[in-house]
Amino acid sequence: MFLDTFSLDGWRNYTKAGLQFSPNVNFLIGDNGQGKTNLLEAVYFVCTGQAPRASRLHELINWSGKYFFLRGMLRDSERDICIESGLARDGRRVHKVDGVNMEKIAQLGETVTAVFFMPQDVDLVREGPGVRRRFLDIEIGQLSRQYKHTLSRYAEVLKERNSLLRFRCKDEILLNVLTEKLVELYPPIAAQRQQFLSRLNSLTRLRHRTLSNNKENLEIIYKPSLAPELSKEQALAEFESLRKSELQYKKTLLGPHRDDFVIMINGVELRSYGSQGQQRTAVLAIKLAEIELFRGQTGSYPLLLLDDVFSELDNSRKDLLLSYIQSKTQTFITSAEPIDAYKAARVFVVTNGNIQMKDD
Repeated sequence: MFLDTFSLDGWRNYTKAGLQFSPNVNFLIGDNGQGKTNLLEAVYFVCTGQAPRASRLHELINWSGKYFFLRGMLRDSERDICIESGLARDGRRVHKVDGVNMEKIAQLGETVTAVFFMPQDVDLVREGPGVRRRFLDIEIGQLSRQYKHTLSRYAEVLKERNSLLRFRCKDEILLNVLTEKLVELYPPIAAQRQQFLSRLNSLTRLRHRTLSNNKENLEIIYKPSLAPELSKEQALAEFESLRKSELQYKKTLLGPHRDDFVIMINGVELRSYGSQGQQRTAVLAIKLAEIELFRGQTGSYPLLLLDDVFSELDNSRKDLLLSYIQSKTQTFITSAEPIDAYKAARVFVVTNGNIQMKDD
């Protein structure tokens, strides 16, 4: 499936824009700060309902506007799908697929998948566990409605349990009930994370071997805070052993909100000992692996969004990347200028929120 036509109204630094993309490779060229990344983010938002650079959705509305509205027409050999999403400053929202209202914005991500690589994605290696959990939740959430549903239920129970701990509530019965609910909800979340990371590890190892010229071996290892194979009674006992600590710190100390995974290169943890180049290459390999993982799960290639990916790659790695994505998936690439090695791309020039297709 590919994004054929796309329109933006009031999104970040765009007032209005309408585009028709190539089903293959699209270059967005222009100086820094002109809106190239904003456009990629809009495409990703329509596909997934996620805005990775915004802490609140209202940040996405143009500073001089009252709302944003996005409309994308996706096509494949069997069907056309129209996705629309909008938000007003007064809080009114619209999220539709083929004219049908979606109850939650996250449901936009159940129609088409997308993989987004940004320079700050190296934080997946550098930063703390929260960044990696968010990555898992977004990516698995694109593939499994049940995962999102279970995670949402878990978050509600966790919030209530933390509230009890925070205010030192003496209601032991309620605390035990909430603990039991967490223990019941944890295994399916952990199982899907483990399954996802296992598949991602296998595919990433292959992509990374190519990008590192067969010099390095990468491994992704899941680090659950609570062993998924524990029985319910064993898991409850783990919680009980931490009861005093939880009351002291006023928060829940076990569960998927404490999970993590580590990335190793040649047996050494990349976060602590890897160079910036190694970290960036590892994350790029993960993103490329996701293309095949998503295709294996859904039967269709995801859209691939690459933001400033070529700025730190040497020519051989640029050629490897371009040869890999050719004919596989619709790709959007931001760059200061077109990549000479790929003449077949459709090129758009972005200048201060205005977009023009470049003539041949």
